[in-house]
Order: sequence, then structure tokens, then C-alpha cells
Amino acid sequence: MSVLERFWQRLMAPPPSRALCALTAEGVVMLDRRSRQSAFRPWTEQAFQPGFDTENVRRPDIFAAVLRDAARAVGLAGERRWSALVPGATARAHVIAIEDATPRREVPEVILWKAERLTGLPASDIWMMTAELGPASMPAGGTGKRFLITVMNRQVALDLQARLQWLSWQPGLLLPRLVCESLWFQRGAAQLDQMLISVEDDALAVMLLRRGLPLAIRALPLAGEAPAEQLLRLLLFFREHAAESGLSLETGQLRFEVLAVNAPLEANEISQCVAETFGDAPRMIEPRQLGFASAAEFSRLAGVAGLALATD
Repeated sequence: MSVLERFWQRLMAPPPSRALCALTAEGVVMLDRRSRQSAFRPWTEQAFQPGFDTENVRRPDIFAAVLRDAARAVGLAGERRWSALVPGATARAHVIAIEDATPRREVPEVILWKAERLTGLPASDIWMMTAELGPASMPAGGTGKRFLITVMNRQVALDLQARLQWLSWQPGLLLPRLVCESLWFQRGAAQLDQMLISVEDDALAVMLLRRGLPLAIRALPLAGEAPAEQLLRLLLFFREHAAESGLSLETGQLRFEVLAVNAPLEANEISQCVAETFGDAPRMIEPRQLGFASAAEFSRLAGVAGLALATD
């Protein structure tokens, strides 16, 4: 097994960790993987503010107090091993492709170069995890391999790890929320292609998947724009770049199963956008089908519960 393949396997089956937490702009979500008990605690005095280029923990004392309180609420006060989810504003996820002709020894350098181009960070400031996903079609008609990269500013990542270690926690996985939400598609082998639509901190992200593995990711800020219009823009981009996204439009239409997290759109609005772009109505996955009482409950717990599901 290559080094590039290990992250994805670790993501699918990390060392058993009972304690899971998701850091969000609003507060922290705690989940006990065994009991499935959860708790949410809001930040006070702007203790945590997501950002890619600046330290996220603004008030270390309050940050620690809020995390301790939430951990006690679900009986995890004594746990040391943790998996943590971070906001999309803190950690970015991208799917990239590399030509098969690239010598294998040069693949890590090419991945790092692409991460520099995508983030604007110099190599010395990049903290990254990488997973090899499968074959890819290249724009010039050749073949290649797809990789999922999750990127953080190195100083931001090290600072966040240090703040968690100060609590005597041993943070294992440190993952973007979007990646963990996509783990719901690991539930069985789907016959349809898959689409995750997720809204976080006024940003709309869409991930396309096949058999639970990412094909492409793209995000746009909402920033006052109509959510349906922004969703259509993203879907049209995927259609126009179908080959690079791993999609086949030979029949003129595609059918997806779609999971929406915190999207400010009704299911019929999402269905209409997808059908208008790809020619067929999707199969919408409703929160109650996944065991949640409401869309609000699912939106809050989708990431940590998705990671818990993958570790069972």
C-alpha cells in the first residue's frame, strides 16, 4: 500500500476513537461514538473564529472551558483520544488529478505544487493529508489518477493541535466537516452517482462522488446571492467540465442521489436544479431516512455522525 493510499483507508477505518467533536463558527458539537449521545455548546466572547490564514482560537481559556463543558455533558471528560472536525473556512478539500505519465517518485512534489496553486500558500506553510481515489480522465484526453487533498495553513493546524493537547487530548484525525459529511455515502454500494450539497458559514459547497469516493469538489460564497442560482452555477460548471469531473454524459442525462446539509433550499428546489442541469430528477435522501428527527438535527450532527458511522 502506498503512502498516498493510507489516509483514505485511515479515514474509512481510523483507530477506534470514542470521542468526536466538530468545531464550528457557532460552537462545538460533541458526540460519543458508542452511546451516540451528543451535545452542543456555543462559544462565548468569540473564543473560536474559523479562518484559513489566522489562528482560530482567539480566547484559549474560554475555548478550553467550552470544550470541557461539552465533553462532560456526554460523559467524555476522561477521554484522551479524539477525532476533530474543523470548518471549511479553516481546512480546504480539493480533488486533483495527476497524469499517469508522472513518475511515481515525483507525485508528492506535483501534489504539493498543485496545493500551492490552489491555496496561494508556499510549500513551507502547507499542512496536508492526501488520499489516492482512483482513475481520472485528463483534459487532453489522457488518463491519470485522482487524489483528495485536505489542506490547512501549517501554523493554524499546529496551533489548533496544541490547544487540544493542552486539554490532555490526543487529536488523531483533523478533518474538514465536508469530508466527514460525505461519509454517509459509504452506506452500501449505490447504483447512482452521488452528490453532497452543504452550506457552512455562508459558503455553498458541492461534492460529486461515485461509490462513496469523491470525484470533484467546488464551492461558492452565497454572499447575498440566491442559493438556487449559486447551486445552478456549480452544477453547470460540473456539466461543462464533465470529463474532468469523472462524469459521462453519453446518454445526455445523469441521475444522482443527493444529500443536503444545512442547505437553505427545499428538497423540490434542489431536485429542480439538478434535473434542469443533468436531465433527470435525483433521488433525495431525507434526514429521517438516516435516523434523524429533523433537518436541523441532521445539519448539526451530519459531520460527526458520518465519521462515527465510518468507524463502526
